[in-house]
Amino acid sequence: MKKRNITEFQILSEVVRKQPHIKQKEIADILGITVQGVSEHMRNLIKDEQIKNKGRGEYIITEKGMASLKTWISNFKNYLNDVNQNLYRYKDVWPAIATEEIVPGETVGVYMKKGIIYVSKNIESDATAKVFYGGASGEDVAIHEIHGHIEVQNGKVIVLKIPSEVMGGSRNVDYDIVQKTLEEYPDAVIATAGTVGTVIANKLEIHPDIRFAVSEGIVSACNRGCDVIAMITGKMAEKIIKTVDKNKISYTLLNASKTTDSIE
Repeated sequence: MKKRNITEFQILSEVVRKQPHIKQKEIADILGITVQGVSEHMRNLIKDEQIKNKGRGEYIITEKGMASLKTWISNFKNYLNDVNQNLYRYKDVWPAIATEEIVPGETVGVYMKKGIIYVSKNIESDATAKVFYGGASGEDVAIHEIHGHIEVQNGKVIVLKIPSEVMGGSRNVDYDIVQKTLEEYPDAVIATAGTVGTVIANKLEIHPDIRFAVSEGIVSACNRGCDVIAMITGKMAEKIIKTVDKNKISYTLLNASKTTDSIE
């Protein structure tokens, strides 16, 4: 974000909080800039039809301004998440899971699987670390002095569009397609939303990793290198596809209904 854009984002935020009665001096004090600076930015926002001057110090945000504000908020969240991940890389001590017994002082290979950091003496990796606290296979250990890059490629999403209850629910699911997908991606994170998805998971004796805040959970899992199988009914599937598409995550949509006329 450019400095000007950030300032205008802040001014739009203040307009939303305090409209319609806006005092430019209050905004200037909050942002730490001059009243003249606030006035100039507000003129730009009025010219761009993002806020409207109703006279006598009354300003309101327009639909265009609201859309801009939502876009900036989304971009800023992504920016902060990226900064936070980079900060996390520079922690002094990291937790990891040992794949065999390791002892303090050893140099181990570091890699990520299903969004979790693992360490091993017997694996070649671009990243290495020293063991701070050791442990047996499967235990959590502490590592430090990390060198190299822990490669994390974004995962992809396989959306299994399942029928809603009015379209037959779990009775109208093509379980062969579901089972084939599960076998094709054995390490994938499983996401379900709603009753039908829960029933399908129970019938297949699988335990979903994501059941709540599904869209956010899917994006988070993919950003940590996990593939995700999402068993979702029609309308929710559309919402999730919009979310992953917005976050530039690759996805495949499969119809998991027995009958084609059951697609919503």
